[in-house]
Amino acid sequence: MEKAAARYGNCQELAKALDIPKSSVHYYLVGRLTLPKSLLERTLEIAEDDDLATRVAKSGVALDRLWSIEHAHGVFRDMCREKLKLPTRSELEQDQELRRKAAAIISYVIAEGSVWMSKEVCGEHAVNITFAEHETDLYAHFRGLCLDVFDYDIGPPQFPGNGAKAIRGFIYSRFVAEWLIENGVPAGEKASKAIMFPSWISQVKDEETWEAAIQPFCDGEGTVGGNSRTPSFRISQSRHTDLDFVSLPHDLHWRGTSRTLPSGALRNMRVFEIPVLDYCTYVCRSEILDDVNALLLRIGFRTSTKITSMYLKDNGFWSCTWEILFPSSQAHMLLELGLVRQSRKRARLNRDI
Repeated sequence: MEKAAARYGNCQELAKALDIPKSSVHYYLVGRLTLPKSLLERTLEIAEDDDLATRVAKSGVALDRLWSIEHAHGVFRDMCREKLKLPTRSELEQDQELRRKAAAIISYVIAEGSVWMSKEVCGEHAVNITFAEHETDLYAHFRGLCLDVFDYDIGPPQFPGNGAKAIRGFIYSRFVAEWLIENGVPAGEKASKAIMFPSWISQVKDEETWEAAIQPFCDGEGTVGGNSRTPSFRISQSRHTDLDFVSLPHDLHWRGTSRTLPSGALRNMRVFEIPVLDYCTYVCRSEILDDVNALLLRIGFRTSTKITSMYLKDNGFWSCTWEILFPSSQAHMLLELGLVRQSRKRARLNRDI
């Protein structure tokens, strides 16, 4: 390419002669793209160097069209990757601000989003995040985190279009999705899988990282209850079980509640000769809520996880609801530490406190 460009004075004139983009000439020069055989022959003719033509004929390797297509895809993937910032483990360990923001993103996707198959044939994943229609402040916060950590803008909130009162954002990047998977966010259905924080969150000695990881669960899975005298706050999450409809008593109208068995009804039930609550505690725990609770204990809360109910899903299997309940005396700490950002929850806690 250099010899051929020299014949025309520069790469731009060579590109005109070959009727190809100037950028292609550049990529051929740096070895980023392979030369098609027809283009190679034309370039050698322009270069008029018999010795070069002989060396190319002896050392050149001809590859089929399928290889070149896959290579082009690989180049495109590398170009897409270069447009992103994907934090490495060492960067997360050394840069506290980056680690805190990355921890919040992981928790947001676990609490409010999912990693799903974008292109099944190619095995590529993408990410979506869903908030309630009024949670525009949380959406803006998550959007800012993605921009700061990945240099990726999810854009303004989108509406589902199915009448649901929700807003959604999407990360159409296989590389971000793979990064999330590598850092503890499972692809597909989350409630059926064991999810835990990566070690750079759970083992780091930095309270602000712990708080950044807790906050999305408080906002995404948290609920303000009680009244002005005894305010309450709880974080709930479901975990699928392997217990089907016939495993538990068939009367689902415990005190009139259809499909739901509260903890009070579960205390005397047994499955496989084991108390149901014990079975779920050992087999169907919410590992991620255990991790959240462990971080809460480190920063001074007095909380614990427990089963509050079981719900019969449409597929005939039971789903177990785990919960972290905060003492009313510590509700003010949620605001002081910034663990609740959503405006309605903050207003409710301020009123109750």
